[in-house]
Amino acid sequence: MIKHRLLIIGAGIAGQEVVRQIKNSGRKDIKVVAFVDDDETKQNTTIESIVVKGKISDLPKIVKTEQISQVLISTPSVNKGIVTRVSELLPPNFPKKILPSISSVILGRVDMSYVRDIDLSDLIGRPLVKANQELILKKTEGKTFLITGGAGSIGSEIVRQLYDSKAKNLVIVDAWEEGVFNLLEELKSVTHNISSRPKITAFIGNIRDGKRLEEIIKPNSIDVIIHAAAYKHVPLMEDNPTEAEKTNYFGTRNILKLASKYKINEFVLISTDKAVNPSSIMGKTKRKAELLMKKYSKKSKYNRYCAVRFGNVLNSSGSVVPKFLKQINSNLPLTITDKRMTRYFMSIPEAVSLVLLSWTIAKNGQILLLDMGQPIKIVDLAKNLIRLHGLEPNKDIDIIEVGIRPGEKLYEELSYDQNKLKVSGMDRIFIAEE
Repeated sequence: MIKHRLLIIGAGIAGQEVVRQIKNSGRKDIKVVAFVDDDETKQNTTIESIVVKGKISDLPKIVKTEQISQVLISTPSVNKGIVTRVSELLPPNFPKKILPSISSVILGRVDMSYVRDIDLSDLIGRPLVKANQELILKKTEGKTFLITGGAGSIGSEIVRQLYDSKAKNLVIVDAWEEGVFNLLEELKSVTHNISSRPKITAFIGNIRDGKRLEEIIKPNSIDVIIHAAAYKHVPLMEDNPTEAEKTNYFGTRNILKLASKYKINEFVLISTDKAVNPSSIMGKTKRKAELLMKKYSKKSKYNRYCAVRFGNVLNSSGSVVPKFLKQINSNLPLTITDKRMTRYFMSIPEAVSLVLLSWTIAKNGQILLLDMGQPIKIVDLAKNLIRLHGLEPNKDIDIIEVGIRPGEKLYEELSYDQNKLKVSGMDRIFIAEE
């Protein structure tokens, strides 16, 4: 019995593959009724026995005449323009799905099993970039990685992606016991068909504690350090400047000292756009960490030390998106600091994929920047998130300005001088000449 009359937006390779999979699976509950595509040459053509019945702007009419019960956005390189248009053309609660997720595209998966609801990562306006996985696999082969802050938002995704690499060992360090435990339990359940996986060793320890770090580094024959541990919350660090300095600067110094002592010649510092012309304690300590990396990079001609700088990642702990979600679920107004405020955003899997790619191509002492696309207004982010929940901004849920907090900027920058950026040879990765 047919439960869903499906319309697919995008008649390209991914959309065609969806049609084939539905046919081959023998599913009787889904019937693909039509394609829509903005490509003029595809109008009224038949693809995989399905007619392209119009453009995206024709959605309301086609949904009504064809009695469509669900739409699927199938274009992997979908941008926020398409998703926003679809959301605006259809009623808020109309079932809208997307294929595939950013992380599944990066890993090369196009499969019906990855169909999901539209989420905020689809609305941030970034063309999808697939990192060179073959290069990453080649560079990781046989190496032992130390990941500091390995249980955090970025650190844990670094661990996940390296777990799918050809690395020999992964050494995780974090002071957050519960986070380490949860990550290890998650990795135990991974069943992807990979013949061999890196050995994982987890340590509870604080990067401020040089002695503890040495106990971890000395016996483990580390080849590469990826340093993700840091305090990152701007207003909180304004109230706790010495703690920011101890972790973000002196913690980094502890690791670099040990890297030099034990001749670990590859080091990656995870940095932030807030290190550019810093207005906050957090930004200043991260800039000092960048400069410290440059200093230590000169200690040996065999070193390959670098920093990778990028903006905000969606759904990281303590960031604006989880806060908005909590407010929506509690039926509370969404609070923003200033309607003019903009930020760069990227999904966590894509950011980490590009961090690993940056490491493979970096030269000693370089600061590499991830191209974050266009900055997003926080107020627009709030409105889109409300709409994703089938509600209307400032009707069902209000958006309230509360004022800029200490240390915050209205907008962020990714480099000190945009005119001195150099291309790296890889999409979305630039080199800062500062």
